[in-house]
Amino acid sequence: MTRPRRELKITKVGDKEYIAEGDRESIATLHEQGIGEKVSDSRLKVSPIELAYLTTRFRVVDREGREIRIEDVLQNVGDILRFIVYLDLRKRGYNVKITPDDSPIDILVWEKGKKPSKARPRYAVKIVTEGLGIRALDLSSLLRYCEAMGLQLVLALLSNDGVVTYYKAFSLRDFRAT
Repeated sequence: MTRPRRELKITKVGDKEYIAEGDRESIATLHEQGIGEKVSDSRLKVSPIELAYLTTRFRVVDREGREIRIEDVLQNVGDILRFIVYLDLRKRGYNVKITPDDSPIDILVWEKGKKPSKARPRYAVKIVTEGLGIRALDLSSLLRYCEAMGLQLVLALLSNDGVVTYYKAFSLRDFRAT
């Protein structure tokens, strides 16, 4: 017999923000994994991308008790490429955090086993789509930005058929003999 999925209640509080309410244990676990911003012991403020992910792990319902499915949320996600990479990294066992829209990077990633509530992120992910790429000057600037922040830059190449391949980016000084 399978155990029923835990339930989260969702309230839309802004254009791109939701409040997820659940039991304290679930909310604490989600917060430790870098999901949402804690509002109280039983509430998190989550983005549409995080909400879409939560629908894959919980029974998510609105205030009237109607179940919210991933299909219902995807239309509000906005950046579907970010969602694809976010979901891929989560499935690979990483704790990740979406960055604000005005950030030069798309996603922060922690080393496996590290909790965002207790450690700094290790990787900064920039999403690059097949056929569009990234300009060399932009890549160089992004690499300097990440190094200044103490982060390893990772390019997530998203192919036209939805396959994600990850490439670490290094500056030449990383290869100098010491």
